[in-house]
Amino acid sequence: MIDYSIIDNNIGLNELVAKWGGDGVSSVAMDFEEESNLHCYGEYVCTMQLFDGTCYYLVDCLALSRTEEGRASLKAFLEGPIEKVMFACQSDAALARKTLGIQLANIYDIRVLAMALGLTGNLSSLEEKYIKTDVSEVPFLEGTLHGSKKKFQTANWMRRPIPREQIIYALGDVAHLFELKAVLEGEVLQTLSVSKQKEIAYEMKRCALPKNPERPGWEKICNYRLLGYRERVFIKHYFLARDSVARRRNVPASRVLAKQDIVGMAKAQDWRGFVPAGSRELETAFSKAHENALKELRKPVV
Repeated sequence: MIDYSIIDNNIGLNELVAKWGGDGVSSVAMDFEEESNLHCYGEYVCTMQLFDGTCYYLVDCLALSRTEEGRASLKAFLEGPIEKVMFACQSDAALARKTLGIQLANIYDIRVLAMALGLTGNLSSLEEKYIKTDVSEVPFLEGTLHGSKKKFQTANWMRRPIPREQIIYALGDVAHLFELKAVLEGEVLQTLSVSKQKEIAYEMKRCALPKNPERPGWEKICNYRLLGYRERVFIKHYFLARDSVARRRNVPASRVLAKQDIVGMAKAQDWRGFVPAGSRELETAFSKAHENALKELRKPVV
């Protein structure tokens, strides 16, 4: 059985990166697990899974991000020269920018190769096609996953200690990235033109960078772009009110009020009838939000 190590402080991460430098390791497989307003308020990078071709590591990003030294170590590694092999890095890169102030660098995104080859499946489907393995089994941990992978994608990654099945799932996501990279690189060389290969190289350099300007949360609510100016103003202030209540309660915003109710309130330009009766906290928050929206609407549009 191949073992794995848990790293929960800056010293451990710094020593690992230094060891890789001494051993000549220039590329590692990497993935993140996160919390995105499913079990508590806010977004967090919770764990970072690493595989250097021989050993597996589970980095507790929650623990490291609590200290200045830990955040500095994460930044030095994630923005540093070691190549990080990932699959579909965009959402992870956006979360690292938003929550850690880190721009992932030197990312090799296998999905760039897959898309160039016309392969639109997820990581599991590509592993099943090319690696010929049962991705529900991770033999180095002497265990198997029970239930669908979605169960673990929506699991609570804030929990400590991390449940064993979640560790199996997390490390499994980096177990075959090197193999998959080699196979897809071979197909690219065999089937795609030189000009297409240059396009892939160009896209690989940009894969972790933001493709569009970051938008505030209220602009991501369904049907926002279909709303008129007044409705957009109301949806912004109602959204901010819901967010402030969720932050105080430390619960996902959806538990305070559903997105569709925010849209309904904006269209009605009134919060009454949507907020549960009897909640003084909500009534106060949304009443104030309504006043703020009216104040903004009275200002001249520039």
